[in-house]
Amino acid sequence: MVDLIPNVGAGTVLERVLLSDDRAVRIGAVQRIDYDRAVVLTHDRWKADTGGIPQFSFLLATAREIGAAGGDDDEVLLFRVEGTAPLALESDLQGVREEALRNALSRHESPAPSVVLDVELDPFTRNRVAFTGLDCRILGTFYEDTRDGTVRLDFGHDVDNFYATATYRVFKPVGEGLSAVASFLKPSDDPVELVRIGAVRYSSTRRRAMVSKQADAAVEVNVHDFIGHKTGMFGMTRMGKSNTMKTIAARVFAVSEYRRVAGSPPVGQLIFDPQGEYANPNTQDGTELAAIGERHVLIYKFGANGAASNVRPLGVNFFDPAQIDAVKSFIVSTLADQSSDYIRAFVQADFTGQQVPGEEPREFQRRQAHATRGRLLVYGALAKADFGIPQSGRGPDGRVWPWQAGVIMAGDLADVLDKQLGDGHIVRGRAGKVFIERASLIPVIDWIIERAEADDLSGTAAASLRSFVGGDPWRSALPIYTQQSGNRVVSGYIKLKPLRSFHTPLSQRDYRDEIYLELLDGRIVIVDLHLGPDTVIRQLSEQLAAFLMDRQTERFTKGDDPPHVQVVIEEAHNLFSADKYRDDLDVWVRLAKEGSKLHLGMIYATQEVTGVAHPVLANTKNWVVAHLNNSREVNELARFYDFSAFGNAIISHEDRGHVRLKTMSSPYIVPVQIDRYGLELVNEARAAAGETPLVPPVPVR
Repeated sequence: MVDLIPNVGAGTVLERVLLSDDRAVRIGAVQRIDYDRAVVLTHDRWKADTGGIPQFSFLLATAREIGAAGGDDDEVLLFRVEGTAPLALESDLQGVREEALRNALSRHESPAPSVVLDVELDPFTRNRVAFTGLDCRILGTFYEDTRDGTVRLDFGHDVDNFYATATYRVFKPVGEGLSAVASFLKPSDDPVELVRIGAVRYSSTRRRAMVSKQADAAVEVNVHDFIGHKTGMFGMTRMGKSNTMKTIAARVFAVSEYRRVAGSPPVGQLIFDPQGEYANPNTQDGTELAAIGERHVLIYKFGANGAASNVRPLGVNFFDPAQIDAVKSFIVSTLADQSSDYIRAFVQADFTGQQVPGEEPREFQRRQAHATRGRLLVYGALAKADFGIPQSGRGPDGRVWPWQAGVIMAGDLADVLDKQLGDGHIVRGRAGKVFIERASLIPVIDWIIERAEADDLSGTAAASLRSFVGGDPWRSALPIYTQQSGNRVVSGYIKLKPLRSFHTPLSQRDYRDEIYLELLDGRIVIVDLHLGPDTVIRQLSEQLAAFLMDRQTERFTKGDDPPHVQVVIEEAHNLFSADKYRDDLDVWVRLAKEGSKLHLGMIYATQEVTGVAHPVLANTKNWVVAHLNNSREVNELARFYDFSAFGNAIISHEDRGHVRLKTMSSPYIVPVQIDRYGLELVNEARAAAGETPLVPPVPVR
């Protein structure tokens, strides 16, 4: 026999990975081909023998002689079946069948369908009409490349040559061969850590795939694709977005623990959980993300009482001096809709009194004194807004004391206060420090304000009072306490009442700083928001995201490499809408624009592709697309990669966990059934952290 293509050879990697007998089954030949599409000729029997060929199946086509000596054409084309195609003789064969039916109708007295339509064709004719055509998109070319002395598979997104159609043989990849195609990553110098995310699923109907044992061809992804990059989860509610997020979170955690063991910085993960499904077990999973372990997964929630070691209160102690910066930021955000001068003054005021590098000791002492006085007024405003004053506080040395408001006050002023108000309101400390008892907070503040307005003190006490109320922190907080700014009545402390949901007397430090430190240590932090009111949830989430951005930016601008942190966000269409994206100061817009350079990976979920600003979509590296229920969303999706080919299936297939997956390292879209998050995945993550496996509960009989 004459070889139509001289020197067509056998690449051993191509054969071993894609074309060996246990990895690929011959199903036909190429009838037509060009640079973009091909028509594959196949037969009903061949399709049945391979478990069927559903829409979106991967097929392999090659013009190479299997097992021959090497040569020019060591490459394999990758096809995706997108529909059917008419064959050249199909109309003639349809005429043959129609003629057979007409003859059957004329030969039988009964015109019943079972008599006419079930007529037996002769074997020759039956085989001829059993040929069908598959319309395929050519996704690209697998070929061999040598890198660093190693022969490996590479992939090109086009076809650089093609031969006569009779030269090609077409195969359906199965088993490990299908897994190799679905999990293929383009070679690169970036880190690679392959983890399973699911199995190939072409169609909603899976009977033939399961009968032929082709329903569990593993799909593996490079987990580093998700670290530090944007990942979009698109799909309707209850279509498996959260399950996919939990699967990715568990995989990232395992990789983070391997990095820790190798001496590299771990990866923290911050999950905003509006429904409580990440923090709590549910009937679908039978477990929860927190089951990875109390040392590794922390939950912040409203109303936490400290009973569980890994469940912490979500909020700040508004009466803790160590958390005054957080308190100030909450108050500023609440008053942000007002443009009054006193609001601008409050924003500029220093309530911490921290020493500035190079500052003279005398100047530091003066600023520190004014900061304590401004803090006192803030505490008074909070008390008037019905914030619960804690019963106890914790000192810098960790000792617990009955709560008192500490303020620096001259001794002569304290003497007059004692004399006019009576004993029991203040306790004298060292270095001019005075501690105001919990029940005396408002009476003491009111006395100071009244004496300042009346200007009725004399001697050194009068001078001490003028100094006490003369600092910027006191003056900036005074209108909030008194509801009086100049000659105008203002809302003042009334505007602070919505912040009471954030007040957690048990908190011993700014929860934002605490969360950030946990993220730096590679933990998964779940912010359980399902018990909070919407306004509180939104404000708290923005505060936390802004804090995270600021801390990462500080490290970046100092020339340090920011740590890797993953942020998981639900309902992203409310955060990254086109209207909001015009506001460069919006924290979510900042996160979307600047996250990558700050090593802030982002996984966002949405039901509305059209609701997410185009720049966010355009910079999304990983796409996980489940069922969407309308053409408007699918048409928007079709603008990216070749999701347009899956449009009808995305609308019609309502199977939970059935997604079309495009990752940064994968050169094409893969239809996947995402693995269900469960105890097996939990135990994999626990093993990476050196924890013992959890045992499935024994069913109750």
